[in-house]
Amino acid sequence: MTSVQNNDQRLLDRILDDQHRRLAPNKGRDDFFTFFAADKALQERDLDTEEILDGIVDGAHDCGIDGIWSFVDGRYVTADAHQYLAPRAGTIELVVLQAKTSAGYQETVFEKLHFHLPTLLDMSRDEDDLGSHTNAKLLERTRRFLHVLENLAASFPQVRVRVIYASKAAEGPHPNVKAKGDRLRRELAKITSDAEATIEYLSAADLRERTARGAKAVAELVFSETPMSTALGEGYVCLARLDEYYRFITSGNKALRLELFESNVRDYAGSTAVNNAIGETLRSGTGEDFWWFNNGVTVVADAAQIVGKKIVVKDPQIVNGLQTSHEVYSYFQAGGQHRDRSLLVKIVVAPENGTARDRIIRATNSQTQLPAGALRATEPIQKDIEESLTHSGGYYYERRASYYRNLGFPVDQVVSMTRLAREFTAFALREPHTALRHSEALLLDDKHYQQIFSPRIDLDLYRLSLDVHTRIRHHLNAYAQDRPLLGETVENWLYPLAGVSAFALTRLRQPTHRDLLNIDIDHLTPELMDRLVGVLDQSFKAALRSNKAGGVDRIARSPEFTNRIRQSVISQSRFHIEH
Repeated sequence: MTSVQNNDQRLLDRILDDQHRRLAPNKGRDDFFTFFAADKALQERDLDTEEILDGIVDGAHDCGIDGIWSFVDGRYVTADAHQYLAPRAGTIELVVLQAKTSAGYQETVFEKLHFHLPTLLDMSRDEDDLGSHTNAKLLERTRRFLHVLENLAASFPQVRVRVIYASKAAEGPHPNVKAKGDRLRRELAKITSDAEATIEYLSAADLRERTARGAKAVAELVFSETPMSTALGEGYVCLARLDEYYRFITSGNKALRLELFESNVRDYAGSTAVNNAIGETLRSGTGEDFWWFNNGVTVVADAAQIVGKKIVVKDPQIVNGLQTSHEVYSYFQAGGQHRDRSLLVKIVVAPENGTARDRIIRATNSQTQLPAGALRATEPIQKDIEESLTHSGGYYYERRASYYRNLGFPVDQVVSMTRLAREFTAFALREPHTALRHSEALLLDDKHYQQIFSPRIDLDLYRLSLDVHTRIRHHLNAYAQDRPLLGETVENWLYPLAGVSAFALTRLRQPTHRDLLNIDIDHLTPELMDRLVGVLDQSFKAALRSNKAGGVDRIARSPEFTNRIRQSVISQSRFHIEH
């Protein structure tokens, strides 16, 4: 007998149908639901599309895990994040997602997680044994968590593990399911002596409510004194009590609202002399007010309106004061009290058109030296790329995270700065191992960045790099339906194939950028891609015969393997490479 849907379930199905059609029509329904659930589960983290997809491990040998993401002090841990993390951390968080399209919660989900997760999160785990029955992507993502856990142990961070079970359920879980979930929670709390584990259930109503929140945030700030304003433009300067500012920057579950800092060119710097001084001032027991010793924060917004004793702000962005905000957040998280102390807050409503918002961001963040790459999003080359890709159609380039995705553009066509950097590196620079090993470094390290983003590079080469990867990605997804890929992780095949396709398409041993621009993308046929997949498959197997340690994941990330597959392609007469 078919169960009758309630209104929340019916409305969620309509939302899913609409977003599936608009955002990812080429994805299967189950795959899209996993992406949709991940987006809603991580909504307060404000990840971009590539970061969400980076954590999705659903597929063969996924150990009952659909997605897994690690965060250090709220910052997503990418492939090379260890190079840029502060030496000390307040919190390390692991988020594990299971997404089911069923209309209820099942005990078997927790049984499977209970069997696999403790082993995956064990620092003494046997990598070779796990590699025989665990997909490479899941192994690497759990390895990231274990690495940061070990490397930051000396700072005694709070360790949190969140398991999120999303389904189309109309009601909460049955007591038997909750009992299995509680059993898993107790087991995960043993990861470290002071780890905290939680189990969260997202129902049809929860998923619908999170969808309804929309991309434009609205926040309220209660002020202490009547704000000052000027006749020139719209803006306010006010004092807000510290606890009211804490409420402004946190969500209902007391998590820091990272979406408020999207336009801030900095990230939290951790335990620095300046931040330690801010923390000391907050903890000081003197009768001196906090704003006497602090420059305050600057908020840029789409609109602001005074209503009684508060300012209602639409789409607020804290463009200066991120370090202060993090310290205020940490202070109250540790049980701090406001003691009638206040913070200086400037709220600026920037014109929708023009460059005022970018100029405010630059001006308010140029008071101290910034790390390399912090202002990349506002550089002319980045704006040129966005204009080029958007105007010629097909791609939407996100210089700021989640902008186009939140506007409802197809997921495959939304391109983050990181995605473009990695795909250009794999194809145009023919360094797939670098694309696999690095993510943030490609944007933050000057040497990498200048190789990829230069005014001397023809803008059409960025589009070509994306086109090549798009074709190969679609081909691999179809190919893997019938013949599982070694390691069962598409990314370990995608970048190497894009790299060697440059030789096969130009028929040259050392193609230049100009040679690449002469490529006819229609020559990247299914037949050619099949032949290149065959070369890569044989190369992986040969490398595994000589050394199985680390599996396909390790092999694909080595420059020696890049050279091996290059030699394999240019030496085979069927590819007609000039000698």
